[in-house]
Amino acid sequence: MKRLILLLTIVFLDAGLRAASVLPVGEGKFTYKDYPPFADRPVDVHYYIPASGDLRRMPIVFVFEGADRGYTYLLKAWKQEAEKHKFMVFIPHFDLERFPLPDYQEIGVMDDKDHTIRPAEKRTPALVDKIFEYVRQSSGSERKGYMIYGHSAGGQFVQRFMLFHDSPYVEKAVIGSPGWYTFPDASQVFPYGVRNIPYVTPETIRKYLAKPIILQLATGDTIRESYLRKTPEVEAQGCNRYERGNQFYQYLHRIAAEHNWPCNWQKIEEQVIGHHSTGMGRRAVPVMLGDSLRALFIGNSYTQYNRLVRQVQALAASTGHKLSVKLVEHGGWTLKKHATNPETLDAIREGNWDFVILQDQSKAPAREKEWVRENVYKPAHSLDSLRRLYNPKGKTVFYMTWGHDIDTYAEMQQRLAESYLEMTAQLNAWCAPVGIAWKRVRTENPSITLYNNDHSHPSRQGSYLVANVFCSVFFQKPYTGTYYAGLPEEEALYLQRIAQETVFSNPSFWNIQPTVQPEEVARRFYPEPEQQYSTPTLGKPLEEGLASLFEINRYLKDLADRHPDKVTLSDIGKTPQGRDIPVLYFGTPNEKKKIRVWIQAGLHGNEPAGPEATCMLVDYLLNTPEGAELLKKVSLALVPVANTDGYAMQSRKSGNGYDLNRDQSKLADPVTLLLKKAYKKWNPEIALDIHEFNPFRKEFELLRGTKAATAADVLFLPSGHLNIPVGIRTLSNGLFREEAEKALEANGSHSGFYFTPNVRNDSLYAMKDAKSPQSSSTFQGLTNAVSLFIEIRGIGLGRACFTRRAECGFLVSRSLLETAALHSKEVRSGIRKAAKETCSGKSDISVTFQSARTELPVTFIDLAKNERFTEPLPTFDALQLKAELVRKRPKAYILPDTCQMQAEKLRALGIEVEEIGKPFTATVEKYMVTGYKKATKEWEKIYPVTVSTRMVKEKKSFPAGCFIIRLSQKNANLAVTLLEPESVNGFVNFEVVHTKLGKELPIYRKN
Repeated sequence: MKRLILLLTIVFLDAGLRAASVLPVGEGKFTYKDYPPFADRPVDVHYYIPASGDLRRMPIVFVFEGADRGYTYLLKAWKQEAEKHKFMVFIPHFDLERFPLPDYQEIGVMDDKDHTIRPAEKRTPALVDKIFEYVRQSSGSERKGYMIYGHSAGGQFVQRFMLFHDSPYVEKAVIGSPGWYTFPDASQVFPYGVRNIPYVTPETIRKYLAKPIILQLATGDTIRESYLRKTPEVEAQGCNRYERGNQFYQYLHRIAAEHNWPCNWQKIEEQVIGHHSTGMGRRAVPVMLGDSLRALFIGNSYTQYNRLVRQVQALAASTGHKLSVKLVEHGGWTLKKHATNPETLDAIREGNWDFVILQDQSKAPAREKEWVRENVYKPAHSLDSLRRLYNPKGKTVFYMTWGHDIDTYAEMQQRLAESYLEMTAQLNAWCAPVGIAWKRVRTENPSITLYNNDHSHPSRQGSYLVANVFCSVFFQKPYTGTYYAGLPEEEALYLQRIAQETVFSNPSFWNIQPTVQPEEVARRFYPEPEQQYSTPTLGKPLEEGLASLFEINRYLKDLADRHPDKVTLSDIGKTPQGRDIPVLYFGTPNEKKKIRVWIQAGLHGNEPAGPEATCMLVDYLLNTPEGAELLKKVSLALVPVANTDGYAMQSRKSGNGYDLNRDQSKLADPVTLLLKKAYKKWNPEIALDIHEFNPFRKEFELLRGTKAATAADVLFLPSGHLNIPVGIRTLSNGLFREEAEKALEANGSHSGFYFTPNVRNDSLYAMKDAKSPQSSSTFQGLTNAVSLFIEIRGIGLGRACFTRRAECGFLVSRSLLETAALHSKEVRSGIRKAAKETCSGKSDISVTFQSARTELPVTFIDLAKNERFTEPLPTFDALQLKAELVRKRPKAYILPDTCQMQAEKLRALGIEVEEIGKPFTATVEKYMVTGYKKATKEWEKIYPVTVSTRMVKEKKSFPAGCFIIRLSQKNANLAVTLLEPESVNGFVNFEVVHTKLGKELPIYRKN
């Protein structure tokens, strides 16, 4: 027993000692003196450790002082960056008395007294490694290495550290504007070269060049201060720090090329800054943390005007991105001149460029095709080939310019777009579609002057638009920049928006996200229809990509203005980003002889075929005799683009970051609320939602071991939810679907059932159709509307097969209206029967259920072999559901007066909610939570909850202001689905109603 107590005492004592040695978070200091070779020279280390974040994995950065050996201002600046980016920063204070210049800037390579070469363990970098070992042990870090940064004298320290010391720990080094350098040159003696340092061998230099080192220079660091070293050896390196850095960098790449050694050095040139230690340090942070990009611009005055590259860099910085830029330009130059220009070729050979931007003379790509192929394409190919050789991981980006502001602008712009896009495709490059964004501004907001007085070069607004196009291409994420280039804020933000919409709306067209479908597959299985359409996207030149919201709205307005007797164009409100959500009303909801239909598209912003299909439908209804006949029997509310914020950026989610088809019952997004209120007001008897699906799923590779894609043009997604009356489900998946399939088949298109691929034990399964109210397919059915939901084969295809895709949506829409008109009596009879059945309250509630397992054939396209094949898949079929938890339907639900928000959501969803004005007492069933599990993974900004409950009957008093949801109403099936606590995607599951284990839910059943 005594031995056990002694052992435990030792363990606890050891744990206590280790705990005491842990460095506290925040700002602090420790003195390191545990490395014997430097025991007589203890070093104070000032540091900052963020208060939050994972200390075990947090990056560690060592920063080295300048010649003044001042740490106070460095720590003040670096701790802000450390807190923001979550890394630890340590600043060793090498005071001048203990560490004079030979031991600091020159890292102790030689003993200053007898000029003997010191062994590795006595050089200052060895001490830094030991400090790191102490930091790792004392902070709880599990990092295997650290990064180093130094500016000016600190940059000299880092430069020689990496040359003369092989640290096992340094992950990356950034050298900031040293005053001078030690060249790995055996013809010069130390400290200018390495002739008298015997351990520096060719192998040492090869390793030095291969290290992950970044040279950071400031273009404004050109002042020759009195303290800048000016010995003959240093003057040979250049007149100032900027020149010396460039000569040093060029020397390293030259000797690497001579010996065929890899050179991993990068150079970044900071714009609009001089010799500023904290400013340069802040700019180095993203470089060290790995989120910095480098861009080389090659062009002429269009690329130079208004200091474009500086604007790009400043705009990037204002959005939180680090970008290093370099410009090679000569006024009026063509790519043909650049292809033989040593300055241009040397710039490309510098290597490590993420982007090499090529811009030809403004008129050259607009000339006749044969001339362009010889004089533009060939030199572009030559420059791109050199880029591939020296920058294999980089990308060539073609800078599509704009037509001159003259009578032939349109023709010139089209030729420019054609040429730049053809080069983009030929070289598998990217395109920065400046000319397309330029045309949008000219069309949508002609009051903004994009041209200079010469009608060719860009104005300040024009260059700012260009800068935003490049930032959109480089970073590929929406942003709101705070750099306005001196423009009014409103104007600058508009140009930001146009640039982003232009780039993000067509990433496949600019080859930034190329389609994975081979052209041979499209030609064989998905030929485009012969019919020509003048709808917004199909009525514009191919090289301009998808239609903008402006073009869609203009198209619809023109049609509505010509037919005011047939249609009213309105909107259902504004999105959080300020965009209108247009709606067209053909008739009114009060015309009893007409059957009411709701059609919406574009609920996911990256599914453009649906909006185009609705435009085809509007044209058909207003401009054909058959369409006019339909409007005599049908009242239609049509929402062409439900998610206008998402469409503008071709983003699946809304401007608030929600998937609107996952927001049907929780109403977290204001756009969903607007859509539901408009849907409730129209009160449709039939509803259609048009989507697109991604046919290129990685899971399909399990079928044959090669890439495959879903073959069908259109997939139908009916809902099997058991609380939807059988009659509604039969009409939806029977009559309406069957007629739509016939319409597609008659046009040469193929259809099938929608499924989500799922992999279990390396086997592919199909999760078929819908059963959850998170989707509009189920939501619409639960409102006792005949519900049709289609998915068109389209995500990932960009503009490919676009006419076919849009036409499929149009065919289904037209078929739905024709079926509604032809079978209106049958449909209304079925709906009345379903509503009567719902209001009677006789059917039980299916709270939870499971899909039956079966096996169904699915047709695919083998993308490699260009052939169609059919594979039987194990399938969980949501049209064959088995109820698990069934409850007797109450007469009403009661919510306490504290559930004002929940009551408003129910009302918005079309459910009648009555507020009781006086207190009352009733015998109710309450739910007690007996099981509670919260998801560990965030989904749509919530952590869904799964509960189990037991019901307890009791007599309960309710105060005035409580809410009663009586189930003798048309939308009762939606109410029970949302309010039963175990229901998937109900209010409890989606945390619209909050609860905990053992709690009483604020939902009561009245029988």
